[in-house]
Amino acid sequence: MMFAVPAEEYKVNDVLVRAMDRIFLLHAVMSRTPRPRRCAFAGPLGEPVRLHRSRHRLALGAGARRCERAALEMLEEIGDVSKVTEFIRKVKDKNSGVRLMGFGHRVYKNYDPRAKLMRETCHEVLNELGLHDDRLFKLAIALEKIALEDDYFVSRKLYPNVDFYSGIVQRALGIPVAMFTCIFSLARTVGWIAQWQEMISDPEYKIGRPRQLYQGPTKRDVKPIDKR
Repeated sequence: MMFAVPAEEYKVNDVLVRAMDRIFLLHAVMSRTPRPRRCAFAGPLGEPVRLHRSRHRLALGAGARRCERAALEMLEEIGDVSKVTEFIRKVKDKNSGVRLMGFGHRVYKNYDPRAKLMRETCHEVLNELGLHDDRLFKLAIALEKIALEDDYFVSRKLYPNVDFYSGIVQRALGIPVAMFTCIFSLARTVGWIAQWQEMISDPEYKIGRPRQLYQGPTKRDVKPIDKR
């Protein structure tokens, strides 16, 4: 549906299909609390509004970009493996204004498990398409290696996230950068609808909340106010 040309035979490549499946799966997200079906659909479509904040880098304007796009642009700006060391030096310099895109996550404080799968997928796709010597991918590997071994990044738990490789995979598949957000939103729609279906199928299900385990101070003795 994305790449076939009318009146021409198109053979589906299983490696690329698996890559698309992983992209959709790893970017899916679930809904919260019971809500009408229209809201479950509207949620993912409204993601661009929520995700335009700087941390998500959604591609809706000059000042806001999606993470995959920002990571690709960062690699393009570095240009060559020989310049990675100098780039890392600038990242460490707070006054340089240079940022390491595609690293770190608000939830995953260790290596993002989704990034490991996407890295594997990236190898598979580039090998299948004869692009394993792709300049950006080799640059990404070099950058990742330095970041994972440097105490500056390790101490700050700045590990590669799923977006670091996702952009390279989509680029290799032939998906235009301007369509990255569409792929992202499509994947999220599946997650929202799946959980909506699960919620309405259980009449006893009232509200969805993650389990919370209190880890604060235990019971403490407090002096009466008149004795303080």
